[in-house]
Amino acid sequence: MAGSVPVDLVPPLTGTFPLVRTVRVVEPANYARTVLVELLRENGVRVDASADKPNPVTLLPPQRRYPADAKVAELTGLPYADDAKFVIKVSYNIGADTSLLLFGLTQGVDNMDAALAKERHILASRYGIPPAEYSFLDGSGGGETRALNRAVTRMLTAMSRSAIFASYLDSFPVLGVDGSLAMVTDYESDPTLAGATGQVQAKTGTYVSDTGSLLKGQALGGYIETKAGRRIVFQLVVNNVPISSLDDVVQVFQDQGRVSAILWRDH
Repeated sequence: MAGSVPVDLVPPLTGTFPLVRTVRVVEPANYARTVLVELLRENGVRVDASADKPNPVTLLPPQRRYPADAKVAELTGLPYADDAKFVIKVSYNIGADTSLLLFGLTQGVDNMDAALAKERHILASRYGIPPAEYSFLDGSGGGETRALNRAVTRMLTAMSRSAIFASYLDSFPVLGVDGSLAMVTDYESDPTLAGATGQVQAKTGTYVSDTGSLLKGQALGGYIETKAGRRIVFQLVVNNVPISSLDDVVQVFQDQGRVSAILWRDH
């Protein structure tokens, strides 16, 4: 893909290049078909079908009925830890929604509502988090998603004791280093807080009103390796902050980074 940007453009959030933008694929099946046809042709395979037409799903056999002896290729995805790292580091919401649907498939269901029901059961039975303490609409925290701080910290604490914790922790943005916390560095101007860089690993969550005038929610939760050598679980949330631009949202990120650094220093 090629294009142009104004010569005086200053990338938002980071203020430096490269400028990263994402494009939403609204018809994944059509997109996958186009990519497949193009790759086949690039590798010398004759394909009579057009590369840019809707995917003819009516020609496919019923779900789970594709004959095994007709399979000519199989796509194996990345280990899920790698997918999770990509989703969580940069808050890739579509990937988060897809992850919940994939979880649903492991539980024998194939739609968002059913996957959410399975999730509620596991959160209650395995982690002791009752549905009254949260409300999830999808896998990405979209819309009027909510959760009590104690629900989040209970989950974070439970995950810290799990066998997959190392991979889980590795997926979180790191304060002042990468992901959605790479640009959170204002705290470094205080020499007593500068050492927090790399010691806070936490997931961000941002929800702005449709009008763009209100930051309805900004959350930051995860783990801190404190100056004293302790690992603590934390969750910071602010709600209903009037904003006039993206800079106001960034300032909330910076404030939460400073609070996180104080926790690193003082605990």
